[in-house]
Amino acid sequence: MTGLDTGSFGTSILVRELGGTGLAARNPDVPLPPASNTKLLTTALALHYLTPGYRFETHVTRVGDSLVLSGRGNPSLSGEELTTLADAVRDAGIDSVTDIVADVAWFDGESRGPGWMWEDGQYGYGAESTPLALDRNLVSVTVSGTDVELTPNTDEIEYATEFDESADELRVFRDLTTETIRIGGKPTDAPQTETVPVGNPVRHCLLAFRDALETAGVAHTGELGIARNQTSGERIAAVKSPPVADLVREMNVPSDNFLAEGLARTVARDVRGEGSWEAWETVVRDFLEERGASKFRIRDGSGLSRYNLISARGMVETLDWVADQPWSEVFFESLPTAGEGTLETRFPNTESEIRAKTGTLTGSRTLSGIVRREGEPDVVFSVLLGGLVGEDEEYARNRIDEFVRELVE
Repeated sequence: MTGLDTGSFGTSILVRELGGTGLAARNPDVPLPPASNTKLLTTALALHYLTPGYRFETHVTRVGDSLVLSGRGNPSLSGEELTTLADAVRDAGIDSVTDIVADVAWFDGESRGPGWMWEDGQYGYGAESTPLALDRNLVSVTVSGTDVELTPNTDEIEYATEFDESADELRVFRDLTTETIRIGGKPTDAPQTETVPVGNPVRHCLLAFRDALETAGVAHTGELGIARNQTSGERIAAVKSPPVADLVREMNVPSDNFLAEGLARTVARDVRGEGSWEAWETVVRDFLEERGASKFRIRDGSGLSRYNLISARGMVETLDWVADQPWSEVFFESLPTAGEGTLETRFPNTESEIRAKTGTLTGSRTLSGIVRREGEPDVVFSVLLGGLVGEDEEYARNRIDEFVRELVE
């Protein structure tokens, strides 16, 4: 372990052949922040409880002269699908509605995970988790010179520009005090697109649905509202997400936090009957205790929470368990390999296949996954580094990569 043999920061490392032979260990039971390695737990529990074929649904019902748009945690709802729903309303012979209501009972509690930092909500990685969400609760901001285009754009979105030719770079973020999207800094030479979280995502989605209805020829004469457990009414139409087997790869390759939280809270609802962070925490606790893990705390599904802690043993026990499940290949194929996603620039020209989940938070760098070996048992590993500052934080990724390359060689 030459690449990681330093006492200047916290380490928890465990490497094991599938089947039980240990290859390397250092403080394997010390809990450290897993960062986005948390998504490995989310993936395993989503495939286990929801199953690989599970699809999220969004549907529309008619209640009197009103419409109810019911969110069931669909993490891939798009503007095109809202158009499909709106066209179905028109085709049902409805040419006018009064109120348009969002049913948001599928999830409980706050829309931001416990332990998220305040500033996380400024940028695309920190979009809120809601049961009704358009385009993952993000707005794409495309800047070309000083021209700005927002997609999707509704009356909920406000933005302000303040360009400065002397600035070093373009800056796009959500102002958390006013919910305004701020676009400033250096104008771009070529089109550049950034994503920003929506401040009121449920209303934003309702407005987009209202616009789709009006485009389809269905007039809206009433209000927009939010309700819980609106179960009565006539179902008009529904759209469904891709299966979980596809969604976990969409989550893990780029490390999508929004997808992770939607999966985690839906697992919690499936197992505990409540789509809350607290219910998710109990599901993960029971799972890890069954694996023999100790000294852990998992509060969200993405790893953005600064409260999360787990040891390398907890991660490796999870991966070892996954290898025995009927959907194990779906799980491991969902992880990026060298040259793609968060491993795009890592492990070039390696002889063995590496599939692993990265993790990055201030002061933490992690990597856990599997090494496929020809003619020998595959190896599962977890490397968690915490308490990184200064040079240690700067070079942590290279040290992890050097260590994993030693496993391959």
